[in-house]
Amino acid sequence: MKVLRVHETLGDSDTYGGIDAGDAFLPHRDSRVKGPANVVPATAFWLTRARMADVPAPTSLGSHAVVVLSGEVRVDVRDRSPAVLTAGDLVFANVASPETLTMTWDGFAWLLYLALDDWLPEAGDNEARPDPAIRQGRPSLTWIYDDGGTSRTEPLRWPSDLAPVPPVEQWPRSLGAFVTRRDYGEDGYVPGVWHNGPRPQLGVTLNGRAENETGDGTVTSPVAGDIAYIDDVTGAGHVTRGLGDRWMLFVTIDPEHLRFVPEK
Repeated sequence: MKVLRVHETLGDSDTYGGIDAGDAFLPHRDSRVKGPANVVPATAFWLTRARMADVPAPTSLGSHAVVVLSGEVRVDVRDRSPAVLTAGDLVFANVASPETLTMTWDGFAWLLYLALDDWLPEAGDNEARPDPAIRQGRPSLTWIYDDGGTSRTEPLRWPSDLAPVPPVEQWPRSLGAFVTRRDYGEDGYVPGVWHNGPRPQLGVTLNGRAENETGDGTVTSPVAGDIAYIDDVTGAGHVTRGLGDRWMLFVTIDPEHLRFVPEK
């Protein structure tokens, strides 16, 4: 799991001043610890499967994050060596000059954008234990919800076109985001307990692996880059079994800002 941070400072008269770029420390807590849901002040978000021409310029977004869900994304920062991001990697940025930061890829990439309300993480290294393999192909997108007391799993179908990415004002709103970590080891999936989602939220796997089982008997196996919309805030809940050094990004959904309808 790579976490990059790019912050451009401006000199007098809004001229180029300098770039603070490098690894970022993503604030996190143990997945078993309940705490605030807005450690990361994500104010809006957008999921996209996009060509390079379909996404906004970094300079138009202010402080923001991009989570790579699939593909190989090259990040070039002025006066720095390029980096290649894959599923589960993130870049946080706030830049004002078009030539400061560019992101390029072949064909399509699956990305999750977060608007961050003037927030960026501090510099540092999370020292995540790397995954043994990187998933190829599109991410798994699942919706976990309560159906009369029994949780169910269905494919997550974004309610509008994924691309081109619209202006931030049209993105679904968030109440904030937070990151969890738990190292389950590599000796097999660690048993979990049945539980409800504390609130409607997107759960993005950044590192490690899991099994999610819902009451209808469906078992999914998310890896880095996969997303679950956890919406079973009532009923019997679901169970998660972890494996590896598992990092999760949770984006809390502002009520009524992201709604899905079960398949018939």
